[in-house]
Amino acid sequence: MKLCSAILLLSGMILSSTAHAQEADSTMTRTLDPIVVTAERVASALSSSTVGVSVLTARDLRVLPNRNASSLLGFIQGMTFLDFHGLGYSPQSVTRGFYGGGEAEYVVVLLNGKPINNLENGLVNWEQITISSSTVVEVLRGGASSLYGDAAIGAVINVRTEAIQETAGLLRASTGNLGVRTIHASLLSNRYSILGDFSSSDGFRDHSERKSGTLQGSYQVVSEEDRTLVLSASLNVREFDTPGPLLSTDITDDGTESLAFFQFDGAEEQTFRASLDGGWQASMGKIDASITGELRNQDLIRTLPLSADFADTQKRQVDALSFKSNVQISGVSLPLPIDNQLLVGMDGFFGTLDTRYRHIATGGLADAYLGASGDPGDVLSDGSASRNGAAGYAHLDLNPSSKLKLSLGARVDWINDSFDEVEGLSESVPSASHTAFSPKAGLNYRYSSSSSQVGNVYASVSRSFKAPTLDQLYDLRAFPVPFPPFSIQIANASLIPQEGTSYEIGFYHRIRGTNGWSTMISTSVYTIDMTNEIDFSFETFSNVNIGKSRHRGIETGISTAKNGVGSAFLNYTLQDVTSQIGENKGNAVKAIPRHAFSGGVVADMGPVTTSVVLKGIRKTYVDDANTTELPDYSTLDARVTYSREAYSVTLDVFNALDNEYNSTAYQDPAGSETLFIFPAASRTISLGFELRF
Repeated sequence: MKLCSAILLLSGMILSSTAHAQEADSTMTRTLDPIVVTAERVASALSSSTVGVSVLTARDLRVLPNRNASSLLGFIQGMTFLDFHGLGYSPQSVTRGFYGGGEAEYVVVLLNGKPINNLENGLVNWEQITISSSTVVEVLRGGASSLYGDAAIGAVINVRTEAIQETAGLLRASTGNLGVRTIHASLLSNRYSILGDFSSSDGFRDHSERKSGTLQGSYQVVSEEDRTLVLSASLNVREFDTPGPLLSTDITDDGTESLAFFQFDGAEEQTFRASLDGGWQASMGKIDASITGELRNQDLIRTLPLSADFADTQKRQVDALSFKSNVQISGVSLPLPIDNQLLVGMDGFFGTLDTRYRHIATGGLADAYLGASGDPGDVLSDGSASRNGAAGYAHLDLNPSSKLKLSLGARVDWINDSFDEVEGLSESVPSASHTAFSPKAGLNYRYSSSSSQVGNVYASVSRSFKAPTLDQLYDLRAFPVPFPPFSIQIANASLIPQEGTSYEIGFYHRIRGTNGWSTMISTSVYTIDMTNEIDFSFETFSNVNIGKSRHRGIETGISTAKNGVGSAFLNYTLQDVTSQIGENKGNAVKAIPRHAFSGGVVADMGPVTTSVVLKGIRKTYVDDANTTELPDYSTLDARVTYSREAYSVTLDVFNALDNEYNSTAYQDPAGSETLFIFPAASRTISLGFELRF
């Protein structure tokens, strides 16, 4: 809390030392108040939002040290990532105290407005995201089910490639130790975009090699003043090995080994997505419509350790096909005595999932794994699941005055899940239907609007939900147990959605000083009460809705910048999440970092730009009883860029102080004191070159 207090004190000093101008300059106000589209599904001023919103600009993405999109998100208050891989290629988000642990996701990730979360479990393949010279990242923190529906509990992240007026090309390549290689090429214009990425790495640990390639593009078929039609598509192909966790009892000094349990783990995956988006400016308002289809194939070998010396490895083959559609009308004005704008929309979706499991190995290291070939055996189970549904939503902004905005919104979701049995390999499971109503109310008051500063305070209350995933409902993977029937499936078709009520207050304040410095201060304070959380029951040996928790926190940050000089930022996140049921009532929920911070400085010195970023995590419990705590850790990363008009040379250093730490850990499922830990990479260096044309 000392860091939080320091930020608030600094905020007060800046505010008290800035004179309030009487006349607003509209040009300066727009400069201080960027436009975002994620907060309300239409373009709106960031500071008019009734929830916490953050933006990473194209310049941020260019000058800050980063390995990929998820590492960039760690520079935003409220966003924390834990890594299973060691080099940041398997990030797991922790936002407002929600953490899926690699089994589910509480964050909706959009690529140019289209969700990319997996159908079966909601996880995100971050390697689908390419970062170009016009990429902007918007993050809507907190529950957003009133607009985005299922799983929009922790955050909604939208990665957008903005259109540019003049054609611009970019070629970027880098190389570093641990076999890290990346290539990016893009060609952008106001009519089309073509982007491609390729990356490979030998990995920090044994059995952690990976390769990934992404190609995406768009073309504006119709480009008229009152109507547009855009066709876009993307393809991602990746192949990777998974090193798995290590045991705390036998880790070596550098933590680079991989247990024999995980010697076969990895995946081959292909994802193809195509979208058609249209817009029409009608007399009643702006009409937007889209349809997206996705085809994904994955062969995944995964080991689940059932104790420190016993594990089960199976190969999963996944074929997933889904379609999503949206129609919305925005900018509608109702016949009311006050200024207003109405947004109304409908979502539809349909997805099918075919899954087959094959046996690889089961048992201890000596008797099952050291002599195993890794060849898949016969099919153990086979089945098809489907999810389809529809949703209708509305969002109304009322403006009684130029300073006050009232927002009312609601969404109704209908979701139907079903499972098809395969004779001899799977049994019939009842269908599951879910209905969720997600209302929201908020207000935003602009207490300052001038040529030198813009200040807004907001408050909101909302309901959000997360439907059980298809895996939680129907996953066919069986786990061996030493009693009849000697194998169990933890999936449960009777699960119902998790629900939460959120209260949030906060403020935004932007300042433009007479000396050319601009400063942004933002703070969000929230509380969320969650019910019907999905947890494992030892009584039924299955997933059940027994969890209940309270999420409280603070997300605060301050940033300052001056053209030609540089910038600085400091963020602090408090996540106070406690169980509200059972013998551990009142204890902190395990694996959730209580404190997280990030801070950095960017210095512009002619053609040379230098940035240094410090990130850290404090106080993370590994167990429900709060008796075991993960050691605190922090990392220092740096980037030096030499730029000329047509090219740049970049040097990145990650974990510059060569700290040894574990990103996360979990307990032995069998109950011993042994921990399964995920070590992070030591110091790594990368040299890059960028050509612009």
